[in-house]
Amino acid sequence: MASDASSNSVLVGLNAVKKVSQNSTLDSLLQDSHLKWVIEWLSKLGHGAPDARLLQTLILRSPGHFGLRAISIMIIDENDNARNFAAHGYPADALKLQNMYTTMEEKLPSVDAMLTGKAVFLKTREQLESYSSYLRAWVSYIPWMNSLMAFPLVDNERLRGSVVWAFDNDNSQNDFGKQLFTALTMIIQSMMSQEFEDLRGAHLNTGMRSNGGTTTSGNRNPLKEKYHMSERQIQIAEMIADGATNREIAQELSFSESTARYETIKIYERLQVKNRAQASSMIRSYLSTNN
Repeated sequence: MASDASSNSVLVGLNAVKKVSQNSTLDSLLQDSHLKWVIEWLSKLGHGAPDARLLQTLILRSPGHFGLRAISIMIIDENDNARNFAAHGYPADALKLQNMYTTMEEKLPSVDAMLTGKAVFLKTREQLESYSSYLRAWVSYIPWMNSLMAFPLVDNERLRGSVVWAFDNDNSQNDFGKQLFTALTMIIQSMMSQEFEDLRGAHLNTGMRSNGGTTTSGNRNPLKEKYHMSERQIQIAEMIADGATNREIAQELSFSESTARYETIKIYERLQVKNRAQASSMIRSYLSTNN
């Protein structure tokens, strides 16, 4: 899932949940690991993506030991924008700020998790307030928040969003807590399968419209299949190969130059190159091979 929330951590977390429902020494395990609430919550799960009501139930059933107070799920929509999918536990003013101003350009744990595929762990209020000016402004509306975890959501090896768990203390930040909330994130991720399927369809339709009704299966396959670039990143990559600057890319695609710069950096990371010249050469090589 990510380097900070490795596959081993995921397996340990999922096995911890599994043990609670199967272990013959259940009472001892529950007393030691505070997992009874997980079983109670899992027993209430239905089908489909989690909504605010289900997130509320999860918070209400979690023990005071972890200090879980709020959850939010962000997704990358069909236009490659960050969108609040579901949330519960945050003050109304904080949600309003999140809904109005969160973009892929902001330095936020939720955005960084969904862009990098790495979990973000902030253990203290000081770490929250020093993470970025935007996060400092956001947490000013949430006086109880003292730590958080942000995990990426992945679908078919593509980053689709993130889950943020917010706490009023740092009791969840030990190894067991990280494994447990990694496991719960994986459960939420599995519940989002239909939503991700809808997003895949929306991305495909957007790609067909932007190419005059044709699909991107020809010369764009390597960038999409090997490097898992979004349709917008593929479009930017092609413009980089043609020698366009970030300003020219921003003007052509009608978004800010900072967005163009950010997307360019992400393309460098996916291609594992250090500069524009290397990226341009590699992209041209892939495009010429498939023409």
